[in-house]
Amino acid sequence: MPRGRYRQKQWDDRQAAILDALTRLAAVHGFANVTMDDLADEVGISKATLYQHFKSKDEMLAALLATHITHFVNWLGQTADRPPLERLRQVVRYLMDGHMTPLRSLIRRGDLSPTLEHHPELIAQYRKMLAQLSAIVAEGQRSGQIAPDLAPPVVIRVMWMLSHVPLGEQATLHREETPLDTETYIAQILTFFERGLRP
Repeated sequence: MPRGRYRQKQWDDRQAAILDALTRLAAVHGFANVTMDDLADEVGISKATLYQHFKSKDEMLAALLATHITHFVNWLGQTADRPPLERLRQVVRYLMDGHMTPLRSLIRRGDLSPTLEHHPELIAQYRKMLAQLSAIVAEGQRSGQIAPDLAPPVVIRVMWMLSHVPLGEQATLHREETPLDTETYIAQILTFFERGLRP
């Protein structure tokens, strides 16, 4: 492998490690409480090296969000041969499987808004993703699979909300209930979602 490629791989691996560290620390302490010193210590690099990769935490968050959106959009493209209702069901499964979990605590705490405001390219990417999901809903409505009176933004919001439903033993409402195994629980949530979309 040429030296340039090796150095690029080192750079990319270190950058991924920084974003992973941000995800871990933000989940425990909150994004606003994570310092550049914390991140450098967590990755095992100097603060100067950290700043070579990212000028600020805001820039890191933008990179983290862009990475997750890109992965999601690429994955969504792989489902294009499926019927719209099945695609939306798969989106909920994708979300419930934890692919977007690293962003949940950040989004819940409202730390995402300033990042979006300062990165217009990220807003464009985010809007494109929402437009793709809306197009799937609209296609399902045209084909008669999805109720025509459901607004696409509502369907998308419900998908995101369902992905936050606790799984496994946390899924019981009462102490005396026997918790469902995770797979059964997810399957029932997906069935509930699909039935709610049908005309």
